[in-house]
Amino acid sequence: MELRGQLPLRAAALALLGCLAAGAVAGCAAAPAMIRGPVEDLPLTVQEIPFPGFEVEANSPSAGFYSNSRLAAGDGATLAALRRAGRVDGYERDFSRAASPVQAVGPVVIESSTSLFRTASGAAQGLSLLGRGLVRAGGTPISTGQVGQEVLGYVIQKQLNGVAYDSFVVLWRQANAVAVVLAAGNAATMDVQYAVQLAQIAERRLRSS
Repeated sequence: MELRGQLPLRAAALALLGCLAAGAVAGCAAAPAMIRGPVEDLPLTVQEIPFPGFEVEANSPSAGFYSNSRLAAGDGATLAALRRAGRVDGYERDFSRAASPVQAVGPVVIESSTSLFRTASGAAQGLSLLGRGLVRAGGTPISTGQVGQEVLGYVIQKQLNGVAYDSFVVLWRQANAVAVVLAAGNAATMDVQYAVQLAQIAERRLRSS
């Protein structure tokens, strides 16, 4: 699995030494600022959804705060890995629109979530962990273009009553935060760019937090 934007540790150390030796510390890229939250303010809001007709799913069973225990869903190994990575908390907000999934063009369900970690390196571990979970859930890796400092993309394909549905998932790391956007709808009308557009909006929200 590719994690983009990472340099080998030795190469990164040599690059920093080169900056110091040249007396150009101000020209070296500074690490992005840590994201503090509150975590419930970090996922997308309904006002930011660029597609018409979407509303917040107030009673969605998958929305709300996600402790490590809730995210692990009873899997002891996953819970231990989340704790080792220093995950603090997370929050998910879900959206839907009143349209027939068979007839609608584009997504009919959107999910946006963010998890905060104590460190950026812990968030990188968390991103990898979530990616492996999506593969176990049947996700196929796809290209998304660059979002955040590291990005992963997947498509999950399902059949329901003879109709194919695609869920495009983009997850990325920004500093100590890992964000996830999902856009799902009729496979005949879906494209990864729906999820990428949402991820770019959510990325700007994270950067300004």
